Amino acid sequence: MANINFPRGLQPHRNLMRATEYKIPAAYAQDLFIYDPVIAILTGRDINIAGGTGTPITGSILAIYDLNKVPLSHWDSGHVGEGYCIVADHPEQIFVCQGDGNATFLVEDDSHANVNLASGSGSTINFLSGWEIDESDAGDAGVAADQLRLLRFEDITDNTIGIANADWLVQINNHTQNAGIVGVGV
Repeated sequence: MANINFPRGLQPHRNLMRATEYKIPAAYAQDLFIYDPVIAILTGRDINIAGGTGTPITGSILAIYDLNKVPLSHWDSGHVGEGYCIVADHPEQIFVCQGDGNATFLVEDDSHANVNLASGSGSTINFLSGWEIDESDAGDAGVAADQLRLLRFEDITDNTIGIANADWLVQINNHTQNAGIVGVGV
């Protein structure tokens, strides 16, 4: 049976280990959605999307607010003024992330390998991230700078390994709070 295609970025798995408030800079011209991967920049309190192969990640967005702390469904690229977001940013946090389903599929032997994320457009229907595991990046377990560490396939009903859109349990491998990792703009 085919897996459900439900991209949602880095969704915390089970217990949330820590959540920290970060600032979205004024007139940040990129859409942000729940569970988008982000990186702390400049003072360590401002965030940006953590895009690109090997880019360090601070965590995943849990909630988004405007300057007055009024909840927003998502951050629109045309938003005027600063905002805030709550980020699951503990280096040992486990997340669920879906494979992108492009041509190559992750298999059991890919567990404990490092991979990067593939960008995707967030949904203006459910307001969740569109980021997924870049499955074509599998097989290079020796690349230390890759963004994620594949822990294991999520063994739940209706999640089949080795086909498109399988869910995996992951940790941020290239985390801004790990020793020796320097974030963009820091």
